[in-house]
Amino acid sequence: MWNTVSHILTSILPPVLPIRPRPDSAPTPADGTTTQDPTTGKMDAEGVYKPSITDVIVVKAMLVKGLQIPVEIADNIIELAEYWPHVTAEVTWGDERPNQVWSGESRENQFLLRTPPLGFPDWGTDTTSYTKTIHPNPPGEGYPTSSFQKLAKSPVTLLAQPCRRIVFTIRSKDQGWGGEYHNQNTYNGSWTWFEAGLERWCKSQIPDPPQPCESHEDPVQKPVRDDDDNDDDKQPSMNLEDLATVIPEVVVDPQSNEFNFNHPLLPRENVKIQCNKLTEREYITHVVEWNHDDDVDPEDEVAAKKLHDVGRGGQTGNGEFVRNMRIGDVVTVWGKTRFGGWINNISSVKVEVYWSV
Repeated sequence: MWNTVSHILTSILPPVLPIRPRPDSAPTPADGTTTQDPTTGKMDAEGVYKPSITDVIVVKAMLVKGLQIPVEIADNIIELAEYWPHVTAEVTWGDERPNQVWSGESRENQFLLRTPPLGFPDWGTDTTSYTKTIHPNPPGEGYPTSSFQKLAKSPVTLLAQPCRRIVFTIRSKDQGWGGEYHNQNTYNGSWTWFEAGLERWCKSQIPDPPQPCESHEDPVQKPVRDDDDNDDDKQPSMNLEDLATVIPEVVVDPQSNEFNFNHPLLPRENVKIQCNKLTEREYITHVVEWNHDDDVDPEDEVAAKKLHDVGRGGQTGNGEFVRNMRIGDVVTVWGKTRFGGWINNISSVKVEVYWSV
């Protein structure tokens, strides 16, 4: 089906519609900076064209108005061709001076990277926004798609579930020794890994936990502002510090009575991107692709084992994370390590998020 659609499109629109093939080889490592795609389409290092939002809109118009193709069929063609805009973020430390995540309560869960918001390729001029850890704000009621449409400089998708694909490219290794003997040179028993997170702007927020002298009633969601009649109040700020964290869970620390990120001891199989191969002394570049139409049953033990055998989370093959993405959502990556002696050596991390317009 893919080859047929590709052939049709290239034959009728060769100068306008460069087709993006499925990635079948590992991309080159990140280039040393954290970046986001511009609003115009561009050719990547491998000669693959990355369409912008405008490119997709123009091609749809050409199919509908120029070739008299019904809108529904034009939409299907774009979907089958996977002609989607995307946002990208990447950060590189390098093989010689990697970012190291060590075991220990204060350092074994490290925030690494966030993407621009889905649908906003031109978000953020300060590149530190993509690698800065934010205060753990619990999520409240999310904004509707219409709120983000008012802020976008380019047309924004109207779909409730617009995300189509997330591609993680991670170059890393563990300390090169350790683990049980029968797990050597496999992904089994690895205690260095990566998990995906999710951040979102919310129009209501959970107030700070009550101090000892204050009321001990359960926190409730409160509007950020009281004037709901003002249109500005119905739009997200798009400021980094106002992001709420959906994943990992934000909980109240009983000792400090403050909000903290909840990082379980064991990997969470529904958001575990990749773990490192045991006793591998050379860096490995893993490319992990999550798609909206993935349909691996998380209860299928055979399928889960296949994912585990390549270092992935056993419940990441059902497409749920991708399908649950909304316009404006931000994907994050966390580096993880557990138990003494284990070290997660990270050379580079890159995330690409594709969506349908």
